[in-house]
Amino acid sequence: MNQSSSDYAVGLPGRYALSLFEIAQEEKNINFIKEIDNQLLAIAKIIDTNNDFNLIIKSPIFSAEEQLSIMNDVLDSIEVEKIIKNFIGVLCENRRLFLLPDIIKSFNLSLLNFNKQATAKITSAAPISDGQKENIKSMLSDHFSLDIDLEINVDEEILGGLIVQMGSKMIDSSLLTRLKSIKNVMNEV
Repeated sequence: MNQSSSDYAVGLPGRYALSLFEIAQEEKNINFIKEIDNQLLAIAKIIDTNNDFNLIIKSPIFSAEEQLSIMNDVLDSIEVEKIIKNFIGVLCENRRLFLLPDIIKSFNLSLLNFNKQATAKITSAAPISDGQKENIKSMLSDHFSLDIDLEINVDEEILGGLIVQMGSKMIDSSLLTRLKSIKNVMNEV
C-alpha cells in the first residue's frame, strides 16, 4: 500500500471497511466488490438525504435491536447483498452503526486503491482549461503511482493558485493563504 492510499485504513471505520472489503474479496470477483460498493453508496445517499434515518443511525437513544430492525427494513427495500445485511447487523450488535457513513467512504477508497485509482479535489480561483487539467492529472498520477480522477471546484475567494487535496493530504498554494502568511509574519514584527 502506498503512502497516499493508506490514509483510508485509519481508525475504527477503516478497520471495519477493510474487513468488509476482505470478505467481499473472497468472492474473487471484482464485479461483486463493485456491486457491494454501489449498494453501500446507495445507503450513504439515503443517510445523507433522510434526516430521520441519519438520526436513527447516529443516536444512542435507539437500542441495537431497534436499529437492526429499521436497518433491515431499509436494506430489504433496496435489495442489498446478504454480506451487507450481515455486516450492518454486526455494526448494530456492536453499537457501531454511527460509523456507517465513514465505513462506506473507507470501503469506497479501498476499492479505488485496489484498482490503483484516487480522486484529487482541486480548488482554483478560476476555471481550469482541459490542458491544465491534464497536466495536473499527469503530475499527480506520476507522484502517487495511481490513476487520478479530478474533482474541480471554483472558489474565487482564494484569489489565485490552487488547493489540491487527496485523502488527508493537502497542498495549498492559493494566493489567499500566501497573503495570510505574509500578514502573520508582518504582525510578528
